[in-house]
Amino acid sequence: MIHRKILGTPKNVTISKTPSGKYYASIVTEQDIPHAPLNGDKIGLDLGIKEFAITSKGEKFENPRYFRASLRRLKIRQRRLSRKAKGSNNRSKARLAVAKIHEKVANQRQDYQHKISLKLVSENQRISVESLNIKGMVKNRKLARQISDVAWGNFLTMLEYKGDIYGCEVHYVDRFFPSSKRCSNCGYIKQDLTLSIREWKCPECKSLWDRDVNAALNLMLFSESKIPLEEGKSTPDQLVERLGMNRVTGSGQEATGAA
Repeated sequence: MIHRKILGTPKNVTISKTPSGKYYASIVTEQDIPHAPLNGDKIGLDLGIKEFAITSKGEKFENPRYFRASLRRLKIRQRRLSRKAKGSNNRSKARLAVAKIHEKVANQRQDYQHKISLKLVSENQRISVESLNIKGMVKNRKLARQISDVAWGNFLTMLEYKGDIYGCEVHYVDRFFPSSKRCSNCGYIKQDLTLSIREWKCPECKSLWDRDVNAALNLMLFSESKIPLEEGKSTPDQLVERLGMNRVTGSGQEATGAA
């Protein structure tokens, strides 16, 4: 049964089988896709763990933590699998049960990210997001499971290809830019800001910031070149900011944590 009309000229077909035993036919076609003109607002987007994504407008998308929700059931199924004799039919059935849990988690996560990415690219003409070193971040054993569960890399890929279709530019800001530590109002950099601090007050302009919203605002301002390079009273350590302003995205040493 074909549930969707095939558009364009078919080039090749790839048949694949998932660990859960399902077969899929992936059809590659060639077609001209018109690109929509740029429209909508310009926003900064901060990706996190407590909330999945936070925009410079203050809009927050929750992190559903699908893997954590299925972890108890997965452990039970994996324990049963480990007790089955290798090569037996019961082991095959137990392996299939484990694969179905992983498949459900992946489908839930993908569906959620598709909805958010489509909403963002449809409403905005430019999205500024931090260039994260995800491979380095998952080496942190305390956060590895949570970072893998949010799947930032897959989400950014969705933003990019959907942005091309719906008229939205995805702009990456260098990972060394202190987006969370910098006050988006006056430019003061709070050096002692730790991950546990979710709200902080700027000692210079007295602005009270939600950590993630402030980071998203800084990403938007950086993308629009509204953050000055000049040294000012509000910046106690200008070297840190200059590193963020001058480095080319993707160059330099890899960071192992988010700002």
